[in-house]
Amino acid sequence: MAIIELEGIEKVYRTADIETVALENVNLSIEKGEFVSIMGPSGCGKSTLLNIIGLLDKPTKGRVIISGKDMTGLSDKTLSKFRNENLGFIFQSFHLIPSLDVMQNVALPLTYRSGESGSDRRRRVKDVLERLGLGNRLHHLPSQLSGGQCQRVAIARAIAGNPEIILADEPTGNLDSHMGAEVMDLLHKLNREEGRTIVMVTHNEEQSRSTDRIIRFYDGRRIQ
Repeated sequence: MAIIELEGIEKVYRTADIETVALENVNLSIEKGEFVSIMGPSGCGKSTLLNIIGLLDKPTKGRVIISGKDMTGLSDKTLSKFRNENLGFIFQSFHLIPSLDVMQNVALPLTYRSGESGSDRRRRVKDVLERLGLGNRLHHLPSQLSGGQCQRVAIARAIAGNPEIILADEPTGNLDSHMGAEVMDLLHKLNREEGRTIVMVTHNEEQSRSTDRIIRFYDGRRIQ
């Protein structure tokens, strides 16, 4: 069953003098539980595609359907709520808030949800961090962590809300090969053992070959 469907997606950026086509007639279906790599040269539209799947950007044309729900034309408030409850994001630069400790960083997206007490939220965050081997780092600041630990905190933040879909944009791009391998092992574990659908943008051919499927882009078009 498809959990992500893109139909005729086009994304055009316009200024007063220039029109840039970032994506052109993209059709894509990703099944529930798949681990998919998106590859292509810099500037080919990979991150734009991920932002559209993640409802961070809207296409100029076409339809985005997630979990059977058509996202076309929904209000920003509705999209934000759906994104918070169903999608988890992992970025190359971690995007941790320097002044917040590990628990506070992971709990931050959950504070926008209703119906859960602060104690329940803290218990859930602590459980996730312990699962990821960060139980002894709960009150450390990001500056006190290694790059690999920061990315594990970012992964904890992405999964604390129990999303069906994880979107990862170059998740090992700022890590050395050893730490990068650890992060990939963790993503595969989340995919295999918990059934999470993962869409990962990467330049790393070796890492992409370990996923279920590789989707390639060139100049805004899907070529594979």
